[in-house]
Amino acid sequence: MSTSTSHRPTDQERAERRARDREYAQQAVERLRSSNGWQQWLRTRAAFHSYSLGNQLLIAMQHSTATQVAGFRAWLKLGYCVRKGEKGIRIWAPCPPTSKQLETWRQNGSKADERPRTFFKLTAVFAQDQVQELPPPAVPAPIECPIRELGGDDLGPALPRLIELGAEIGSTVSFATIAGGARGFYELDTKRIVIEQAMSANQQVATLVHELAHAQLRADHQEGDPVLDYASEELVVESVAFTCVRSLGIAADANSIPYLAVWAERADLKVIERTAGLIDRLARRIETALHATVAQEQLAV
Repeated sequence: MSTSTSHRPTDQERAERRARDREYAQQAVERLRSSNGWQQWLRTRAAFHSYSLGNQLLIAMQHSTATQVAGFRAWLKLGYCVRKGEKGIRIWAPCPPTSKQLETWRQNGSKADERPRTFFKLTAVFAQDQVQELPPPAVPAPIECPIRELGGDDLGPALPRLIELGAEIGSTVSFATIAGGARGFYELDTKRIVIEQAMSANQQVATLVHELAHAQLRADHQEGDPVLDYASEELVVESVAFTCVRSLGIAADANSIPYLAVWAERADLKVIERTAGLIDRLARRIETALHATVAQEQLAV
């Protein structure tokens, strides 16, 4: 009786696979060169703000309508099955060392520089519109995202935490009547943020997120951040505001985001990628404050 053994990839095959994976990831970044590609990444980021930037870009490139993803077995646990013929979305998944690998490492002296490492590989997941409900007795979990109106006031409890965030980055936040129709502004010299007091609470949150992004650019500058002129700073700030607000269920309009086609065409791909990384970093800090407050309010209900 013949026995089969699993094929172990050679060093050359591993190198070729890594090269293909790098090219695949680069294709996702390349899509940021177009207005549609940039806006689609922001929509995807709003739904997957806890995912890495690389996985956000991969999901946006492969399945633009995704708002939730999970593996085949994970969907079964949620009460859904992947429809026949659906193509998986490839994203990076961590592969931590096995118990056997860790035990062998401990038996060999537990040297820090020899500890088995977590590596990442591309794996398949499926989006919410690629699955269907399982029949009874399965009880499918709800997968619809909450919808909020920009003119509503349900995000009012998030304002105090955003004001605290402003103080943490060295800015003051106040509410007043602003002449000229502006919804808010950030003064570079005084680090003062002023928000129009007559707006709804949800509009105040959206405007304050925009102005906090301006303030964070000065307070949280890091080595390697792209150099921004006025127009590209507006692109960054509007992108942060859009993805943060949309992550809360407010259907912000991506068409309002200024997109600099000339900048994208001329900029080095690394600059574009660093700009996306900057947006992701700024948005994460604001989202941490926003979602923690919303979660507390939901628990209190």
